[in-house]
Amino acid sequence: MVIIRDNSGFRRFLYTGLVALVYYTGAKAGLAYAVVGGAVSLVWPSSGIALVALLALGFEVAPGIVMGSFLANVSVGVPLPVAAAISAGATVAASTAAILLIRVARFQITLDRIKDVLALIVLAATLSTAVSALIGTTALFGGGLVPVTGYGAAFLKWWLGDMMGVLVVAPPLFSFLTYSNPVRSTEQAVEACGLAIATFWVSYLIFGAPQLAGHGYYPAALAIFPFIIWAALRFDHLGTSTATLMVSVVAIWGTTHGTGPFAARSPVDSLVRWCTFANVVAVTGLLLVAVRAQERRVHSLLQASHIELERRVQERTEDLEKTNNELKEEMARRRVLEGELIQIGDQQQRFFGRELHDGLGQHLTSLGLYSAALNQKLQMQGHPAAADAATIVGLVKQASLMTRRIAHGLDPVAMEYGGLATALHALTETARTLNGIDCVLRIGPDVDLMDPPTQINLYRAAQEAVNNALKYSEGRHIWIDLERTGGLQTLSISDDGLGVGPEQMTRASGLGLHNLRHRASLLGGSCTVARNALGGTTVAISYPLPEGPGHAREIA
Repeated sequence: MVIIRDNSGFRRFLYTGLVALVYYTGAKAGLAYAVVGGAVSLVWPSSGIALVALLALGFEVAPGIVMGSFLANVSVGVPLPVAAAISAGATVAASTAAILLIRVARFQITLDRIKDVLALIVLAATLSTAVSALIGTTALFGGGLVPVTGYGAAFLKWWLGDMMGVLVVAPPLFSFLTYSNPVRSTEQAVEACGLAIATFWVSYLIFGAPQLAGHGYYPAALAIFPFIIWAALRFDHLGTSTATLMVSVVAIWGTTHGTGPFAARSPVDSLVRWCTFANVVAVTGLLLVAVRAQERRVHSLLQASHIELERRVQERTEDLEKTNNELKEEMARRRVLEGELIQIGDQQQRFFGRELHDGLGQHLTSLGLYSAALNQKLQMQGHPAAADAATIVGLVKQASLMTRRIAHGLDPVAMEYGGLATALHALTETARTLNGIDCVLRIGPDVDLMDPPTQINLYRAAQEAVNNALKYSEGRHIWIDLERTGGLQTLSISDDGLGVGPEQMTRASGLGLHNLRHRASLLGGSCTVARNALGGTTVAISYPLPEGPGHAREIA
């Protein structure tokens, strides 16, 4: 992954020179601790510098690696052909690592993924450094600087040194190139300072203090790991790589001065032990940071998924609420329409009742008067048809009475004058007179007086239920009850007939169960049909009383 690319010749020349200078500086620092042939060092930061340069600036700056390596080796007395071979090996190793990381691992220098850390360890720190160690050690052997018996040891030391440079030096450089400040508050700044001071102090006690640092006591070095873990969990790559670099500097300083758990009689053995420890510390920190970053990414994804889920749930809830409100509005419109249709039906019934009363009733009245006059005239004349005329007068009177009863049922004029109680009384009288049924009305003393639409609905429901009882029950008694229980009022019509059940009423035509339920729904209540204790049927409409102080009471 290349961070900076510029095709300008001057900039390319400037970057190449800068890489050569930085590589040369790192190589001179490493060669100060050369252990084999003046050119093999266990402290080789330049391998990390070369890798970062190729990944960040591109392969155009590779000549800078060649120049820096060549000049550094020549400056310590390495023969020119050997120095040229070593510089070529260093460039090939760095280029190999960069190619493998870019093309094989799709490497990202942020090191936020575990696979990037593993790729850095395996491809760059292990495989590619083996290439430079092989070429460099072979060049030293060809130049007579390494004997045959020391070839394997020289190769191992070269390899460990380059590995240390990749694992210890490259990560902090990557962190600075992709700088993201992990310190976002004053508390974190104080914590970062405390971590730096504690890490340096503990590192000095373990590796640098002659009074405390024990020779060869390796477990003492484990005291560093809590601070590396602290840095990884709290300050990401920048804190971890900085802490690792600080520990490494203090450790190499103490080890070369003969103090610390890795100090041995042989300086070479001391550096080998230290180099191995530094690599382990670096790998531990890198993996911890990658795991922590991956955990944060997973948490972010889960949080984003949670937010998206909440958004979708909210949208669905809003849609459901909107649909529910639309359904409620539609139901309200239908209830209004049903109420209007029932009101129109009531108006039509009233119209028919008035027509019967004012039209047919008046004709029957006129016919009755004319028949009475005719009867009187025939009686005065002693005509034998006078008896037939008297019979006609009686029939006309009965027809006139029946017409008025029917008209009053269709148009309960009494409702306008005496309210529901009066209209129900008239209904019972009609049932008794026209059908010869014992019909009884019982109204509770605490029944609330209702508005006219409610009274009309109750009257029509009672009329429907009474007509059904007269037609189908075959009973001898009908009871109409209007009573109040708590916040509910109930109108019930009962008979002692055959006991028509709900299933029969549903199947029967003309029973008006649907109309009864509609009227109950208009009142906000319900309609039930059940068999009563007398074996007959009870139709009951229960509805809640409106709340508020503006309700008078009707006492029948």
